[in-house]
Amino acid sequence: MAKNNKDKAQERYFDYVLIYTNTINEHSDELKVLCKKKRSWDVRIWKRKYVYFSITNGVTILNRKNDLEMSFSFNSEEKNVYFEKYKLHSFIESDLNASGLGKDFQSNKTLRTEAYEEFLAKICMSGIIRKQWDGYIISKEELY
Repeated sequence: MAKNNKDKAQERYFDYVLIYTNTINEHSDELKVLCKKKRSWDVRIWKRKYVYFSITNGVTILNRKNDLEMSFSFNSEEKNVYFEKYKLHSFIESDLNASGLGKDFQSNKTLRTEAYEEFLAKICMSGIIRKQWDGYIISKEELY
């Protein structure tokens, strides 16, 4: 049975959640050390060159080539990765714009945001992600 656009978009959204949290999980210790040394500098992540900017209790990574930004929070529990919804949605928007992969998402921003909210709610209901404080946490066991 062929998948409809909503199913494809939901799968892609979940992929973004995993990409984002995997990146936070893998690089947050390194970036935390870098932020203590300098407020901004060049850094390589997965062989790509980025610029990092130290922010309160976190860091923002900027890819100069396509202006893709990703924000990392250092508020993580030992067995979980913490992320904020608006940063996740901002990352998804940036990546869609940079890569041209938005064909499965709504073109209207309001409808697209509603779809993101629905996808995130479904992932929360499945137990993979839990709401905590102003953001969400995902168990490191769920990451690949």
